[in-house]
Amino acid sequence: MQRSRRVGVLPADRLPTYLIGLGVGLTLVLLGEFALFSAIGSSHVTDGEFLVGAVTTVPFLVGITYAGYWLRSSVLSPARYPRIAWWVVGGFATFLFVNVALMAVIPTDSWPMIVSWLRWAAAFGAGTGLLVGCIEGRAIERALAAERAALRAEHVAEQRDYLDYLNGILRHEVLNTATIIDGYASRVLEAESDLDDRSRRWLEVVIDESEEMSTVIDDVRVLLRTTDGSYQPEPIDVSRVLTDEVRKLTDRDESVAVETSIPDGVFVRADDLLGRVFGNLLSNAVEHNDASRPRVSVTVEPGPETVRVEIADNGPGIPDAEVDSLFERVEHRGSTHGLGLYLVGQLVARYDGAVELVDTGPDGSRFAVELPTADPPLSTPDEGAATVASAKK
Repeated sequence: MQRSRRVGVLPADRLPTYLIGLGVGLTLVLLGEFALFSAIGSSHVTDGEFLVGAVTTVPFLVGITYAGYWLRSSVLSPARYPRIAWWVVGGFATFLFVNVALMAVIPTDSWPMIVSWLRWAAAFGAGTGLLVGCIEGRAIERALAAERAALRAEHVAEQRDYLDYLNGILRHEVLNTATIIDGYASRVLEAESDLDDRSRRWLEVVIDESEEMSTVIDDVRVLLRTTDGSYQPEPIDVSRVLTDEVRKLTDRDESVAVETSIPDGVFVRADDLLGRVFGNLLSNAVEHNDASRPRVSVTVEPGPETVRVEIADNGPGIPDAEVDSLFERVEHRGSTHGLGLYLVGQLVARYDGAVELVDTGPDGSRFAVELPTADPPLSTPDEGAATVASAKK
């Protein structure tokens, strides 16, 4: 059963409405005094004491009414409303009590003066209590926000330490083991010439799977790195990064035909992980390509604000069921296909860029990556070569 917050017998979440009603009610009282005293011909409306009291009441009436509207749209939590309500009630009652006591000490025979005095005391007390309550409520909210931020920072630090630990395990234990498996299997395959076809096929599967595992582990390590919060963008020569990734692709598979249109000296704002974006897209274009001669085209279009890179292939296209979740984590998808494109999406988001599948079909697929343009760094040729070398890692 849902329980409502209450102040006395009134729901606290309706406090803004009550404040607006209080402000409007006291305003009507003030206007009613003018109308009534003028109608009966009382000279009270022209007295200096009445006019000073009326003028000094107006800011409190406006403040009370405005506070009701402000609370409805403010970030102040309704959990603070009960305290604010008690401050309003407390200020209202306290000032009325004090001024009634003053009336007893300083008696007056003018009932219009008594009415005006009580109205002024009520408005002043309620307005002052409301101001104190709002200030206290905002102070409590700031203190709670600071406490939550500290807890989040502590949690993030713990998670970061844990991710560093996992990264160390992947790098030193699992990846090393996968490398050893691949090395020994390759040696057996090369050294044993009398292996039958079935044994040779089994060794080839072991080698392929160990290489696949190494690729996935390396991608996971990159994903862990994207969460460490230490990203510092810098100008990266995307022309050289793409040229290097294309060379790696053709070195792995000489049957691939690659067409490129890559202008020299195009820089984007990224980091040394940028090569993983295009390496995964290029690998994906070939690994899932069933054409007799895989073809890949790479085009770079520099712009004043963004650089657009398009990578197209002549593969079978991507199934409709996978298009919408192409850059998301999908556990049922093949490891390289799923994790590689997920990594692409994470890295491009890290660079404040965008990646999309422009079109796909039986004639192939075309991906587009847009990255923020950067000015070339002011460095010597040796320093520039060092930057490109770091991008290849």
